[in-house]
Amino acid sequence: MDDQRATVRDGYDAMADAYDEQRGGDPADNDALVALKASLPAAPRVLDLGCGAGKGPLGFLPAERAVGLDISTAQLGLARERVDAGLVAGDMTALPFAADSFDAATAFYSVIHLPVEDHGDCYAEVARVLEPGGEFLFSIGDDWAGENDDWLDAGERMAWSFPPMAETERLLAEAGFTITDRYGVHSEMDGVDWPFLRCRLAE
Repeated sequence: MDDQRATVRDGYDAMADAYDEQRGGDPADNDALVALKASLPAAPRVLDLGCGAGKGPLGFLPAERAVGLDISTAQLGLARERVDAGLVAGDMTALPFAADSFDAATAFYSVIHLPVEDHGDCYAEVARVLEPGGEFLFSIGDDWAGENDDWLDAGERMAWSFPPMAETERLLAEAGFTITDRYGVHSEMDGVDWPFLRCRLAE
């Protein structure tokens, strides 16, 4: 495991309760997520990458099969108390699922923690596990990398990195995705509007 992944895993493990308290908000206030919910087929199979404690898409989207994946076992422990879903500890660039396993995938505030050189591998993996024509909704940033040694005043280190938006768009296209919509979703925790991209995999 590289240093950035270890920082992210250890940080979320150590501050699981603090993050759970501060990462609030009603998923129904996220217009992108509401739009995705309306477009899902009957009895959909949904994958949430970086599901955390299950407050976001995992508990909001209707699903015949719902699966959450996270690098933090402490976050998954909280999710087990909150959602009825399959929960897996793992890495977004090496998904432990068969091809064509899901109708939709989400990744809220999670791809942004990957080393920037691994974003393309994440998108390729999402494309692999989605059915042709499946949807991918995720949040991303625009050309920044950094660390905080005392994130959320919890005394824990955290790291983020993401390429310029044009590079994200190129990597998505390379993986077979077309961007179908763009949203700005406000985060009270961060005090900023995060870009959300809604994408569809080629059929």
